[in-house]
Amino acid sequence: MPSRRRAGWWLLITVLTPLALSGCRGGITWSKKEEVRIGQEIAAEVEKTYRLDPDPSVQQRVQLIGQRLVAFAGDKDFKYAFKVLSGKEINAFALPGGPIYVFRGLVDAVGEDDDMLACVLGHEMAHINRRHANKQYTKGLWASVLISLGTKGKVSDIAEITSALLVLKYSRQEEYEADRLGIEYSYKAGYDPNGILRFFELLKAKEKGGNEGILANLRTHPLTENRIWRARQHIEQITGQPAQGGKP
Repeated sequence: MPSRRRAGWWLLITVLTPLALSGCRGGITWSKKEEVRIGQEIAAEVEKTYRLDPDPSVQQRVQLIGQRLVAFAGDKDFKYAFKVLSGKEINAFALPGGPIYVFRGLVDAVGEDDDMLACVLGHEMAHINRRHANKQYTKGLWASVLISLGTKGKVSDIAEITSALLVLKYSRQEEYEADRLGIEYSYKAGYDPNGILRFFELLKAKEKGGNEGILANLRTHPLTENRIWRARQHIEQITGQPAQGGKP
């Protein structure tokens, strides 16, 4: 990456990320069709920047779990896609309108625990269904996205905006909502919703060990005791059984 482009990339993140955190959170600014279009175009840039994992069995596993969730909790107006990116990071993120990505490091970290993986995918799917990125509207960030994509802006510009979107933070209430709905989606699809508690335990262990593979956007999903307590309470409410894991 040329030094000028690298400098511009960091400048964009430094300037726009605080805007994303402090802007208007209440309104819906895009139609669902616009969300799908924006998400698809950003996804194309993501896949130019981050290589897809070459293991077809890993891709198939994530796709099958994702599509099972969609069957029970999908929105027909969105175009869901579930893909694995190469890299050791323990990370996952969703784009507007349907694309969901997990890094290979996260898949490896959960091992053979499909319930854990389903809960992570369900959490990200909830961000899409509840249109949380849309509600994070700020003129500075999203106007740049719409201008660059709508006018077929330069690839370098779109790539820089993509990088800024990947560090977008959600509010605490949006994270609680994504946890709650992810638990419900997983349970309705036949997965063990306690998987989210096992994932929280995994993250806490990694963080305690100073694991640098947990990228910024998972660190912005605060693992507060209140968040874990809420998840436990919701699991008990929908299953009628004591939650297993995530002990206070």
